[in-house]
Amino acid sequence: MKRLSVAFLWHLHQPQYRLRGETVCPLPWVRLHGIRAYYDMVRVLEEFPEIRVTVNLVPCLLEQIRAYEHGGTDLFLEVGAVPAEELDDSQKAFLFDRFFSAGEARMIGSLPAFAELLRRRNQARKVRGWAQGWKEFSIGDFRDLQALLELAWFGFKSREDFPEIGALRRQGRGFTREDLRRIHRIEREILTRLIPLYRRAAASGQMEISSSPYAHPILPLLCDTASAREALPDVPLPPRLRAPEDAEAQVEEGLDQMEHVIGIRPAGMWPSEGSVSGEVAGILSRAGLKWAASDEQVLAASEREGDADPSMPWSLPDAPGLNLVFRDHDLSDRVGFTYSWMSAGEAVGNFLATLRQRAEARGEEPGLVLVALDGENPWENYADAGADFLRTLYGALVGNPRVHCQSVREAIEACPRRGKLKRLHAGSWIGGNFGIWIGGPEKNRAWELLGSTRSEIAPALVDHAVPALRREAAWASLRAAEGSDWFWWLDGQFHSLYRAEFDEIFRGHLRQAYEALERAAPEILDQPVPAVTAPEVQAQALEPLVWLSPIIDGFETHFFEWESAIRVEWAALTRRSTMERSQRWLEALEFGFSRGGEFVLRVDPAGAKGGEFFKGLGMELTFRADSVPWHLTLAFDDEGNPREARRWSSAEAGEKVVSAPEPSRAQVVARKILELSVPSEEVGLKSGQRATFQIRLKRGGEELALEEVDMKVPPSEGSGRSWSVS
Repeated sequence: MKRLSVAFLWHLHQPQYRLRGETVCPLPWVRLHGIRAYYDMVRVLEEFPEIRVTVNLVPCLLEQIRAYEHGGTDLFLEVGAVPAEELDDSQKAFLFDRFFSAGEARMIGSLPAFAELLRRRNQARKVRGWAQGWKEFSIGDFRDLQALLELAWFGFKSREDFPEIGALRRQGRGFTREDLRRIHRIEREILTRLIPLYRRAAASGQMEISSSPYAHPILPLLCDTASAREALPDVPLPPRLRAPEDAEAQVEEGLDQMEHVIGIRPAGMWPSEGSVSGEVAGILSRAGLKWAASDEQVLAASEREGDADPSMPWSLPDAPGLNLVFRDHDLSDRVGFTYSWMSAGEAVGNFLATLRQRAEARGEEPGLVLVALDGENPWENYADAGADFLRTLYGALVGNPRVHCQSVREAIEACPRRGKLKRLHAGSWIGGNFGIWIGGPEKNRAWELLGSTRSEIAPALVDHAVPALRREAAWASLRAAEGSDWFWWLDGQFHSLYRAEFDEIFRGHLRQAYEALERAAPEILDQPVPAVTAPEVQAQALEPLVWLSPIIDGFETHFFEWESAIRVEWAALTRRSTMERSQRWLEALEFGFSRGGEFVLRVDPAGAKGGEFFKGLGMELTFRADSVPWHLTLAFDDEGNPREARRWSSAEAGEKVVSAPEPSRAQVVARKILELSVPSEEVGLKSGQRATFQIRLKRGGEELALEEVDMKVPPSEGSGRSWSVS
């Protein structure tokens, strides 16, 4: 049997945070990922010269790294460098609110003093409230906080290459001004090393560099927003935008930038979020690209000759010379979401066993397996920033007689089989559709603003009477606003502390497009895209807009399992409680409904308690829809295992039981988190009806009744925006 070709495609990207002319940008993610994943991913490869990988770099990310090389900074770096004794109140509040922006379990938890500061922050908010909690911190606390956020973000290769960082992490607290200056100097040194390292790896042939379009737009939507209806025919859309010429420019200019900065013109492309369509494939082909990658869900939805086989490249008549390859969805998501909570040996063993299964199922021509995923965010959830996993993984592939680790281009060239597509489905790696970036009210409003801005300035962009520098600046701003991330974060579909900043940057790019042409930006661009919620609106019922399909196993099995659920934070669940007298039991709960009609609930214990929290716990859920409330009772033994769930109904006042408790069909598993699924009809919930649920927690002599959650059960026909990741 021939060896199976496995091709890793690690995708690195950030949107264009920096507005034109701005030396201090508002968000630090380019810098912080730079000292972590961007550095680790290229440096660890040097330990395994036999391994070949593909790294997909986004041109606007490189542009921002270069800005740091030339003295650029960000708001976090600026506030983090202010001597603690000189901090004003607003800067202290900023540090208190924003300098815990790191994964709690793996990043904050790896630094005991940082974890202690987080515990104290939570307590301070109880005592003084969210707005005044910072007053509980001392000058020394703020100086430690300035250092600890940076120290939490340094990756494993950064710590190995700069022993001072390891020493400061071990020190843990009591940092000085000189310590902070040393941290910031090392950060700058790492950022200046990044691009030369990638240039060298590309020149050596060990790393194939691929690209995305310049500012990471969703190309099919940029070509035609109506393409969203191919996968989601009922999705509400904004006024139609068609800008295929912008898509072509984003591709060409991205390739030009990559060639200029890295020294090699990419032969391949990961179109932003794996988003493709027939029209996009034609653009990529005309740009001279030899391959492009998407997800096997897209392949399965496309018209083709034969089975949807992701083990070989595919061609499309309208895209001559372009090989289309499709990532192994399950295996890629295991690396991205599942393996982080397994030991490196167990995870790599599972990975290799799965590759062996793939190869054995394909016979003498096993073909290729494309493992394509985010190359930066997963390592926030791995122990030691993914060091053991990556080293164990690469080490297991060196000299493996069954698996050949190659770049994407090498894997394509080594594959003798080819598939033929008749029509390429318009979709992304997430559910084979574009529901993440279009269809919701805020997302559609953002597309409308983008479309109106473009239509108003487009004539000037091709008018040679307008000075070239002005046209170029206006296009650069418009190009940045076409990036995908703004549309991802602008509504409540995903949770971010920085939603307002994303909105402001997006509108800032649009304003600068006008200003570059010496035109006044319309006043509508001064208004936030996310709707400002009035108190009377806050009282409205929460209505889940997307069907959920969680795996009821007590773990966050993958990133998107609960991402579209309604989330209710601890503060909202206890806002009328005397919080000083009650321990913080939970971080939050999340809920929604499945397509099959089940009410699904997730409960996250406070801190890192995990399964310990559920030992000996009693929980009762009360659902009120009609006049008769329904109760669902859960109890957990001393090992945290759930006993049989039971349901019963009571009179409105609760003083008289009108039905005996009976076994429920609810599924309940409590491990790291609690996950529950119960048929809606069992607890009196009806399609399209308004209802509430309330949780009561009991342990020993303690009991806590949380606030009622007001919700609306979605109609049985569901939402055109529904999606799932399986």
